[in-house]
Amino acid sequence: MASKNTSSYRVDAAEHRRAETRDERPSFRQFNLADAEASLSFGAAAGRFTAMNILIAMVRRLDPSLASWLVALSGGRMSSLFARLMRLRRVAGAMLARDLTPPPPVKLQVETTDVCNLRCVHCKRDKLDEMNTLTMPLESFARVVSDVAPLYVNMAGFGEPLIDRTMISKLALLHRRGIRTSFPTNGTYIRRLKREGLAVELPDVLQLSIDGATKESFEAIRKLGDFDKIIDNYRAICALRAEGKTRRGTVIRVLCALQRGNLHDYRAMYRLIGSLRGIDSFGLVPVSFGGANAAQMPAPEEVLALHRELDVAIAEAQEKAEKDFYRQWRDVSAQWLEPKNANGRNPEPSRAPCTVPWFSAYIDAKKRVYPCCYLTGSQHVMGTLGEDGGGFGEIWTGARYRAFRAEMISARPALAGCRTCPRNDARVLSTLEKLRPLLPRAKS
Repeated sequence: MASKNTSSYRVDAAEHRRAETRDERPSFRQFNLADAEASLSFGAAAGRFTAMNILIAMVRRLDPSLASWLVALSGGRMSSLFARLMRLRRVAGAMLARDLTPPPPVKLQVETTDVCNLRCVHCKRDKLDEMNTLTMPLESFARVVSDVAPLYVNMAGFGEPLIDRTMISKLALLHRRGIRTSFPTNGTYIRRLKREGLAVELPDVLQLSIDGATKESFEAIRKLGDFDKIIDNYRAICALRAEGKTRRGTVIRVLCALQRGNLHDYRAMYRLIGSLRGIDSFGLVPVSFGGANAAQMPAPEEVLALHRELDVAIAEAQEKAEKDFYRQWRDVSAQWLEPKNANGRNPEPSRAPCTVPWFSAYIDAKKRVYPCCYLTGSQHVMGTLGEDGGGFGEIWTGARYRAFRAEMISARPALAGCRTCPRNDARVLSTLEKLRPLLPRAKS
């Protein structure tokens, strides 16, 4: 699942190509917008001088971040850019006005399967009911995509996406519509025919999970996983992309769930990531929940001992890239020393605004609709596709969603699952306020 507190580095694609020529290790730099800037090679890499590519090139000279948004919004097609911008305008207006019946969401997170072949020690699958039961049929998935017409779909949940035998077909459906895609994988099924199909329909962002840099730490955390086979699968898909044999304009990133079992893997992880050809980014997220998984969180004295080691490693490192990597490891692990993470939760209920229920939704493999992926297994089921009024639209504007949005506005601290969430969209709303003259007027 996506992390709320992911801090990461990325490799600039052009710099990586230059480094390969020099046979040097590329340096790491901060990435933004889920690596969208790296996707600016979309179309242009093929040398096509289309109107869209020319526009993106011009905008990039002025503001690379804005150019990244153009790629994300347009799907690389000038014909859809204006329509999508107008749609975002309507969504932004609804967010600012706190409209209880906003336009359809521009982002979806869809759990296409709740089946997983591994038993990772930090995963909360065991706390949820009815896991390992369903995979969403292609027809159901296509119906949701047709009803919502999202701009971005993240196919992540509590299952392994590549267990879904229709995943490649689902990716193809989205890509034909110019919809940006992403999903994580544990790497087990990137093999044989699955690997070839994945290469052709590689998502815009493919996230590789590596929660241990040695066979011992990896297999202790990712129970039932075979470290050697999984890393070989990762090498294979990275090599195909490096050789230009995958869908263009894509990003491959690595995410590591930092925890007691891999706390001291920083040197081995740096070497491992450096050995994977063409990785665009590496991110760390600390395991930060208590309860049954509290054993995975290191004690403060363990973190402080790690920091002493890292200070030595940083001083001894000869390359800036290596120093930055170790600094990142130290900064992320330092989050366990903050009071709000001492018991895995924020001490005070959050009163900050959240705009997620106005532009995004989460759908699990059982076709239940939630406002957010962090509310799964809670009472906040907004409806079930095919049961509550039939389609997504009826659920999105239905009584339960309207009541949830109203409570989010007036009483977020009372919402289970939301009261301790750190998300704060005050800055987003402040920016939209400045754009108010350009946005649709609020409904009277």
